[in-house]
Amino acid sequence: MTQNLRFHIANPENNSSSGFVEFNTVDFIINADGRKLLKNSVRIEGDVNVKLGGADIVVGNDIKIDNRIGAHAFFDSWNITMPQSRGMIANLQEYPRYVKAVATCNYSKDDYYSAELLAEMRGGSEINGEYNIQQQTSYNVGGDADLQNPNFSIAPLFPLNEMEGGNYSFAKNGQIRVSCNLSKNADAIFGKDCVAGAEASYTITNLRLRYMTIPDDGRDNAIIMRSYYTIKNTIQSNSANIAVRVPSNAVSGVHVSFLEESSVTDPSKNKQALNTYPNFLELNYSFADAVGIVSYTITDIGDAQLKGVSAVQNSVDNSDGVGNYAVDMANYKANNGYILGLDFQNQLVDLTKDKFSFNIKSNSTSAVPKQLVYLYFHTLINL
Repeated sequence: MTQNLRFHIANPENNSSSGFVEFNTVDFIINADGRKLLKNSVRIEGDVNVKLGGADIVVGNDIKIDNRIGAHAFFDSWNITMPQSRGMIANLQEYPRYVKAVATCNYSKDDYYSAELLAEMRGGSEINGEYNIQQQTSYNVGGDADLQNPNFSIAPLFPLNEMEGGNYSFAKNGQIRVSCNLSKNADAIFGKDCVAGAEASYTITNLRLRYMTIPDDGRDNAIIMRSYYTIKNTIQSNSANIAVRVPSNAVSGVHVSFLEESSVTDPSKNKQALNTYPNFLELNYSFADAVGIVSYTITDIGDAQLKGVSAVQNSVDNSDGVGNYAVDMANYKANNGYILGLDFQNQLVDLTKDKFSFNIKSNSTSAVPKQLVYLYFHTLINL
């Protein structure tokens, strides 16, 4: 197989010599005549320059990205389309927060010293979030110092990298369009030195998509892809109910995270933080499966989080060898995690017709600070 393996680079269709900045949309085309996309081989690479108030950041600036997310923080959302066969197969919103949940539930501090995660600008300590975005000094032949922007190579947690079964045939399914929307500056970068009038910003240059292909063997093997669908809402009282339909007939679980709304307008705060829901009392999940109405009420916060960790771990491909992928609550707490959720225990539930209901209550004697709540429904795509 190695002899027939080819490495490809796709540059952005809308390439820009000056680079890409917040809110930009970047489009890539993946295609190779007579070949198949090797599953789970897609990477996004580039160089990043971070500035504070228009000047390059320096050692000592309290400016950082989330160390558990790394360069994934710069990509707010992904859209994956197969224009010649299936149309849009995934529209992944609130992507950095999803990466944060996966990292929190799976990786120990030591895992961040793997080459794979280091290449993604991740690290086991918060200080790594500062160092990894600072310019690096190199020396040329004459001995003169030269500042280089840091670079990254990430394997996005999207369906093309969460494939099981066969490899993707371009002859059968056509080309693939991958589009990403870049994150708002304040959603990717934060720190005490981020204040009004001295905002942090980033520019990504040399952005490219890499992938591998093998010859098309003509086999029509089934392909399963893991994906997710996000619902974002606001909780404004000590009791809240969220009822939604999900555009998928193959939902395997859900996980939930929170962010205090006041953090959204504070440039010093991490917008991907997994905040605690204050004074948890109980929660209830209710939905219809193939048999009838299913209702889970949970009153123990430890059990609620354990189920959330299990749901996240079962939502991703566990074969990369990085992370322990075992429910380790001590490790989870060390990661400052707070995730609720429910795994559907190997069931695939159709949520296109009947609503999924999430109800949570606090026993706080005072008003609960307004919370943003993010529900990530784990889905499967069958090609």
